Amino acid sequence: MRKNAAAIGLITLSVFGFGQENKTDSLNVRTIEDVKLHKAGNPNKAKTFTTKSNLDVMENPQATAIVTHEIIEQQQAQQLSDVVRNVNGMYITSARGGSQDSFGARGYTFGNENIYKNGARINSGVFPEVSGMERVEVLKGGAAILYGNVAPGGIINMITKKPLFHQGGSVALSAGSWDNYKVALDFYDGLSKSSAFRVNGAFEDKGSFRDNITSQKYYFNPSFLFNISDKTQLIVEGDYLKNYFTPDFGVGTLVLDTKTSRSVINDLLDIRKNAGADFQYQNAQMATSTITLNHQINTNWNLNFVGSYQNYTKDFFGNERMQWNLQNNGSYLWNRSLTRTYNEQNYGSLQANLNGEFKTGQIKHKLLFGADADYLQSDNYTYFLQRQNGSWNNGALVYGTNGNNTSGNILLTDEATWASGYEPETAKQSLTRTPTRRVGVYLQDLVSITEKFKLLAGIRWSYLENMAVLKTNYQFDTQNFSKTSTAGKLSKNAFSPRVGLVYEWTENFMTFASYTNSFVPNTGNDVNGKSLDPSVVDQWEVGFKKNLFSNTLAFNATAYQIDNSNLAQMAAFNSAGQVNTDTNIKELTGKTRSRGVEVDITGNPLPNLSVIAGYSYNHMTYLETPNTDGSFIEGERIVRTPMNTANASVFYTFDKYVKGLKIGATAFYTGNRYGGWNNLKDANGNQKTDRLIPMNGFTQVDFSLGYQYKKILIQGKLANVFDVLNYNVHENYSVNPIMPRNYYLTLTYKL
Repeated sequence: MRKNAAAIGLITLSVFGFGQENKTDSLNVRTIEDVKLHKAGNPNKAKTFTTKSNLDVMENPQATAIVTHEIIEQQQAQQLSDVVRNVNGMYITSARGGSQDSFGARGYTFGNENIYKNGARINSGVFPEVSGMERVEVLKGGAAILYGNVAPGGIINMITKKPLFHQGGSVALSAGSWDNYKVALDFYDGLSKSSAFRVNGAFEDKGSFRDNITSQKYYFNPSFLFNISDKTQLIVEGDYLKNYFTPDFGVGTLVLDTKTSRSVINDLLDIRKNAGADFQYQNAQMATSTITLNHQINTNWNLNFVGSYQNYTKDFFGNERMQWNLQNNGSYLWNRSLTRTYNEQNYGSLQANLNGEFKTGQIKHKLLFGADADYLQSDNYTYFLQRQNGSWNNGALVYGTNGNNTSGNILLTDEATWASGYEPETAKQSLTRTPTRRVGVYLQDLVSITEKFKLLAGIRWSYLENMAVLKTNYQFDTQNFSKTSTAGKLSKNAFSPRVGLVYEWTENFMTFASYTNSFVPNTGNDVNGKSLDPSVVDQWEVGFKKNLFSNTLAFNATAYQIDNSNLAQMAAFNSAGQVNTDTNIKELTGKTRSRGVEVDITGNPLPNLSVIAGYSYNHMTYLETPNTDGSFIEGERIVRTPMNTANASVFYTFDKYVKGLKIGATAFYTGNRYGGWNNLKDANGNQKTDRLIPMNGFTQVDFSLGYQYKKILIQGKLANVFDVLNYNVHENYSVNPIMPRNYYLTLTYKL
C-alpha cells in the first residue's frame, strides 16, 4: 500500500510543482490529438495510438477495432468484458475465482503481455475500471514488432480520458440488481492557457446473485497536461484501483472418474449456492504512473516518449479448485481446503518512437524507429496455516465441516456440511522473487511504391533476460530465514520480421496481405525449475477494408493462419504429481495451428443510428506433438477456443416526436467450446485421459432505453433478457455461471 500511495503522491506533487513554475503567456495552446469518432464511428477513418506510428487504419495491413466512449456509455458497460464484446473474434476464456476476466482471440489467451493502458503493459489480474476510458483499441494478429513478446492473438489497449482546456464533466449514479451501486465523477478544466487537468473517480459497492459474494471497488485517475511550447506537450497521469471482494470459484465440476479426470459442469447445484468459507477474501490493488511526452520536430518528423511505473498487489485467502468427486455410493464430495498467497509485482517501462514522412525520389515513406525497455520484479509469497490444535500446516490446509482439519470433505447434497468454522492464523512460509528485464529495438517503413501500391516492412530485435530466481524461506513470520537461488540466469534474443502489401483500389477500398514472424520468450519454468525454450510463431493474414455510405460505415474482412512451434501453457501437475496451482510452472505442449475468418461492420449509416456487427470463425488444433507418455493429441481442438462467435449492437436516438429518446439492443454469441484440459497420450501414443469438458454455445441479449433532457441523461438496461444459463470455465475447476437476467439504471448529470 505504501508503494501505491507513493506512486500517486509523487505524480501529484511533481505535477503541481511543474504547474507553479510554468510560464503560460508566451505559449500557444495545442489541442489533444484524439480519434475523431462519433457514436460508433468508422474505425477506418481513424489513426490509432496503438500502432505507435502515423499509419492510417486504411494503410495498415492488419485488422483493427476501436470501441469509443460513446459506445461504452450508451451500453452502460460495467466491465472490460462488456466493452470487448463489441470486437468480433474476442471472447472470454475464463473468470478465474471471480477476480478477473481472461480474454482470447484467434485461439490464444491474452495474458499480462497483451493488456495495455495508454501504450504501457498493465497487470491483468484485476477488473479495470471502464468509466475513465476514452476508448479501447484492439490490434489483432501479430504485434510483436511493436510490443515484443506478446501472444499472437493481438493486444488490447485502453486509452484513458485526457485533460481538456474548457470546463466540463459529469456525475453519474448507478444502481442495479443484487444491491449493485456505483457513483462516478469526471471533471476537467484548464489551469492556464497552456495547462489543463482532468480527474476521474469511481466507487462501486455491489452484491451478487451468488450467496455471500460482495465487492467494493475504488478508482482514482488524475491527469495533467502541459503545452511546454507550441511543439512540445507533456501529459502526466496517475491511476489507482483497489478492489476488495469475495473470491468466487463458482459451482465447480462433477468429477466422474478420477483416473481419467473425466468431468462435467456441475448442474446439480443451484447457481446461487456458494460452498466456500464465509470469511474468504481477495484484496487487489494497482497503482500506475505514466508520463507521455510528444514533440513535433517539424512538419514531417515527431517524437513520442512514454514512461510508466506500476505496483500491483494481490492478497488472497480462501478456497479454490472446487471439484466434486463421485463416490461409490453415488454422492459427490469436495475435499475443501484453504490457501493463502500474496503476490506483488513492480514493473517499469520506457519507450521512444520517432516518426517521419519523407521522399526518396518519387517514393514516399512513413518511417517508424523505436526502442523500448522494461523491468519486472515478481514476488510470490506462500504461507503456513495454523490448525485448530495450534500446530502449523505446510501448504494448503484441509477445511471441512465447521473448519474440520482432519477431513476436508463436504457433501454436495447437504448444505449443513458446508458450514465454516474458525479463521486460521497464517505466517509467511516462503518468498519466490523472479526478476525479468527486456529490451527491444524496431524499425518499420511504409513505402508507397505507387499511389495505390504500398509495402510495409519492418524488423525488431528483442532481448530477454530471466535473472536468477531467489527463494527466501521463513520460519513462522520471524526473522530466521534462508535464501537460495533456485534457477540460473538465462538470456535470449532474436529478430522478428514483418512484411505487408497494401493495394488501395480507391480511397475507400483497400486489400492487404501480411506475414509476421515472432520470437516469444516463455516466462516461468517447467516442473523441474528449468527455463522454457522460446516459441517461434508464424502468422499470415489477408483481407480487405471498405468504407460504405459516404464513409459512414466500415466493412472489413480478414482471413489468417497462425503456426506456433511450441505452445506454452500452465502445467496441469507439479513435479510431485500433484495438481499445479502455480501459474509460473508451465509446459511446452507441441506445435499448434490456428486458422480463421473475421468479418465486421461498424459505423453510423444514419446520423442518429450506430451499428456494430461481426462474425468470426476459428479452428485451433494441435498439429504436432511428441509421441511420448503425457504428450498432447494431434488434431484435438485447443480448450477454451470457441469455433464461432458473433456480435451485434444497434442504437437509435430520436430527434423528432420524442426528441432525446434512445433505444438500443446488443447481442453476443459464443459457440461450442471445451473447458478442462486437453487430453494426453500414454507411452504407446494412445489417448489415456478424458479431460475435455464440453460446453454448449449461448447467446446473450441486452435491451437498453434512455432519455436525454438538457444536461440530464437517464438510462436503463435489461441484461440477459432471455435468462440464458451458461458458464465461464477456467481449466477444470473455476466454473462461474454468467449473470442471470438483471437490470442496471444510470442517472447522469453533465456539468
